[in-house]
Amino acid sequence: MTTIQQALRRKLLVALAALLALTGIGVYLTTRAALVKQFDATLRAKAIAISLATQQDDGNIVVDVPEGSLRELQGPSGNDLFQLWRPDSVTIVRSRALGDRDLPRRSSTPGLSTLWNLSLPSGRAGRAIGMTFEPHLSPEDREEHRPAAVPSVTLTVAADRGDLDRTLLTLGLVLSAGGALLMIATTLIVPRVLRRELTPLDRLADQAARIDAGSLRTRFEISALPGELAPIGRALNDLLARLEWSFERERQFSSDVAHELRTPIAELRSLAEVAMKWPDARDPRTDQDLLGIAIHMEGIVSRLLTLLRSERGLLRIVPERIPLIPLLSGALRPFADRIARRRLQISLTGPHDALVETDRVLLQSIVNNVIENAVEYTPEGGDVRVDGRLEQDRFVVHITNDVESFASEDVARLFDRFWRHDGARSATGHHGLGLSLARAFAHALGGDLTARLDRGRRLTLTLSGPARSPGPAPNEPTPTAVTVR
Repeated sequence: MTTIQQALRRKLLVALAALLALTGIGVYLTTRAALVKQFDATLRAKAIAISLATQQDDGNIVVDVPEGSLRELQGPSGNDLFQLWRPDSVTIVRSRALGDRDLPRRSSTPGLSTLWNLSLPSGRAGRAIGMTFEPHLSPEDREEHRPAAVPSVTLTVAADRGDLDRTLLTLGLVLSAGGALLMIATTLIVPRVLRRELTPLDRLADQAARIDAGSLRTRFEISALPGELAPIGRALNDLLARLEWSFERERQFSSDVAHELRTPIAELRSLAEVAMKWPDARDPRTDQDLLGIAIHMEGIVSRLLTLLRSERGLLRIVPERIPLIPLLSGALRPFADRIARRRLQISLTGPHDALVETDRVLLQSIVNNVIENAVEYTPEGGDVRVDGRLEQDRFVVHITNDVESFASEDVARLFDRFWRHDGARSATGHHGLGLSLARAFAHALGGDLTARLDRGRRLTLTLSGPARSPGPAPNEPTPTAVTVR
């Protein structure tokens, strides 16, 4: 498996080698072009000097160059050569160094010149310039207005380019050796630099590897991480916080389940032991007690399974049009005896023509759980208010009731599994799962169930969700009160 360090080292070295190669080639080509241009400029200057010294004198072509100037044109080494031809290819003058050997003759358009590389008569590499021009009239011919007898002549000037080639070779060797040395140094330095700079990543990996279910409180020190690793550290800290919360929640859930089932299991064991020890003295009510305990345990397990299915998104939603207020009124009706016995004042308000499109079974279960909770924990003689209405494209149901000994911190735990305000875990018929199920069902419907405690010691549970009305939203009517006795 390739590591980040190996991949970075390979890519950095390849990129640096390519950059050095391109830079070296660029420097070499640029310098070569400049030196060749300078070399050509020198050749051109010599050719122009010879052309300016070439004259026509009474039909003859002469090169009026002083001896010292001619030696200067030939260069100190005598390796600079020139040759001048008439239009009929007859040599007019040539360098003494040529002897009886000729330079290549290349005619060109008058006023232009041609440059090329060649092999000198000595066998050495050289460079030449060729040009065609009309010789100047001598002063005597200009005074006598004699016409030019020869229209043009051709000149070739050549020079040994050995020094230029040696300079270019030296430059190429220096660039190649410098690049090779730099690559060797880089190959030795880059791995050490990468190893040192990637040390925080290794420490982060080691610290993460030591975290297990028992050390989820561990957090990474963000200030000690480089800027590139700080977002990763923050993300890992957020992940650890969520995992810690999830593990704590599951531990609490397991503890609650064990605590919730311990009492009925102990009762079952006690009743079974008594029945086995004194079978003749068996009380007929024992069977009823056993059935009640079994039903209680079955209710806990059934609700837990339903809650689990809801959290996993396995509930099937069957939407249908439902009148909201009749549904709320029907949810109050099963509690009429309990409401009358405790002398509770119940009010139901909302527009009677409000229709929602949602799953009837889930909505009915939510409303029943919330209303049962309100009826159960409202003080005797207290008020329970139920209000349902449409707000734009959503339905909202508020269920408000008086509460006693209820603190703001209790609101945060209201939807926790197995949590009951009175702490009476053994009370039959109350599993502490009703509101947890109600909120899970609300989420399954695309809505939410929230709780709020106002200063007047009144608890309001608000159910909201999407409502697709078959027609335009009705105008806000005057609330209608319904009293359940």
